[in-house]
Amino acid sequence: MKKYSLPHTQWPGKKKVLVVNVYFPEVRRPIQLTNEIPNTLAPVFIAGAFSSETCHVHIYNEVNSGFMEVFNPQLLEWPDVVVFTGLTFSFDRMMQLSAYFKFHNEKVITIAGGQGVRTFQHYASQLFDYVCLGDIEELPKLIRAAIGIQYASGRMRPRYDLAYWMGRRIAYVESSRNCNFKCAFCSLTGEGVTFQKKSLEFLKEQIVRLKKVKVLYFLDNQFYGNDKQVFREKLEMLRDLRKEGYFQYWAAILTNDFFWDDELLALAKESGCFALFVGVESFDSDWLAHVNKKQNNRKKQIDLIQKSLDAGILFQFGLVYDPSERSVASMKHEIAYINSHSVIPTPLFFFTAIPFPGTPFFAEKYEEGLILPNTKARDLESSTLSLLPRDNSIEETAEFIRQTKYFRGYRRKMLDHELKFLLKNYRSLNLDQQVVSLFSTFRLFSPATFSNLGNLWQKKVPRTHISTTEVLDSVYTPIKRLPSKYESFFKPTYLTNEAGELNELIYDDLTAQRYKKTSA
Repeated sequence: MKKYSLPHTQWPGKKKVLVVNVYFPEVRRPIQLTNEIPNTLAPVFIAGAFSSETCHVHIYNEVNSGFMEVFNPQLLEWPDVVVFTGLTFSFDRMMQLSAYFKFHNEKVITIAGGQGVRTFQHYASQLFDYVCLGDIEELPKLIRAAIGIQYASGRMRPRYDLAYWMGRRIAYVESSRNCNFKCAFCSLTGEGVTFQKKSLEFLKEQIVRLKKVKVLYFLDNQFYGNDKQVFREKLEMLRDLRKEGYFQYWAAILTNDFFWDDELLALAKESGCFALFVGVESFDSDWLAHVNKKQNNRKKQIDLIQKSLDAGILFQFGLVYDPSERSVASMKHEIAYINSHSVIPTPLFFFTAIPFPGTPFFAEKYEEGLILPNTKARDLESSTLSLLPRDNSIEETAEFIRQTKYFRGYRRKMLDHELKFLLKNYRSLNLDQQVVSLFSTFRLFSPATFSNLGNLWQKKVPRTHISTTEVLDSVYTPIKRLPSKYESFFKPTYLTNEAGELNELIYDDLTAQRYKKTSA
């Protein structure tokens, strides 16, 4: 991994462009996740939208480098143009940083895009000079309109040379975008986007520009897709590139229908497949059907896991807990189910179900009055209860989330289970896979520490894990006195008000013409 360094101050005749991947650490304190996996890829493509002849482009990734105003405040005075990207729960970070940049230079041009902006597009258009509501490929057109035709790249090429969070150990690529399934809780379903296959030429260009790495990690939302022939050709190309020495292994995110085809499974292994992260979410068939994840019920998931392991591919997954539908007791039973089957690997995470605006899941929960009062965009990060539990009290559910988020009270059992898993599969998984699986189990107990050992000494922030009462990050308070016109930029973006009704400020973004408008 390359070391992050600040850009030079003077670049005569060139626009200074800063691309920022905004991020809020789950722990709600200023930390740097220097070894976070997976990481981001969007800034690499965004940087490629600017002409290298007329622009000096720099990337800042808050995942690795932390809050900019805390760890690298010098950057706030540097750019002429700032482009923000980030997930929905990090939307407020764009506002905060925009205020700092505008304070230091009122002429700086702010451009915002990504999942958070698409979620709150009407609201975002009032906060930033320009908003990109489509795919990254639309950015050159926006650049031409915002700062001039000479500053846009004629052909977008990924700027891996600026991706300091990647290295020879692991790098990220993309071969497709979005998903061909419509799970009710997925933000992609809420955006109404369709599955897009990228050309094999585009994928090859990314891999070749990376030169040689140990692991290629595909950040596709759905690596498999809905076209077997195209997928087969992709695997064949990966097999050939691997023989040429461009990478040793690859890993990806996909749905479990991939495992229905034994031929593709064998070809994936031949092409260097190391691990696959699969959208299991739960082993409860009733809940899976309720959230329209019916593909997981077609065949027994435990049998598909066995197929993956027998083929020599590490199977990875996470658990999702929907307290509005499932009790604490049912989730304890699910954890016990995993521990009783040595073929099932240790889950990589325990997420609380998120009511992403625009999704059928959000609509259902709001109509039933289950979204908690004062739920903020900041709370949509999987470790905060934002739904009213059906079978347990809010406090009891929050305590369960607090414990199981890092598997407190289950660590010994999970570690014992992992050792049984490795013993059962030591012949089919190589040493690298066994090490990664074991490391992932330990990382489950304290993700921030394993991403950066320095975080072990950071002071913990007491949390309630309940959206109505959850604490805000310290960066919601400006580090310096700013003019009053920027005061609103440091207020959290609420989805619901104190009465649990939709926030009037972003009402148009939260509704799909089905809600009756209520007073704030």
